[in-house]
Amino acid sequence: MGFVGDVLQNVDGIQYFYIIGILIFISLFVIIVYRTIKIPKNDLNDFKTSIFEKEELNN
Repeated sequence: MGFVGDVLQNVDGIQYFYIIGILIFISLFVIIVYRTIKIPKNDLNDFKTSIFEKEELNN
């Protein structure tokens, strides 16, 4: 890995940063999936039809 790998191996406690980073990623992923699943159907339909104008919806 070269210079960066050698420097990081000599830093005490560097493994905790990897663990904290993975925990932050997993928690954000779970929150985003949960909020996506819990969006009400009416809101999804509003989002879907918001790009159309009224005339296009009637056709």
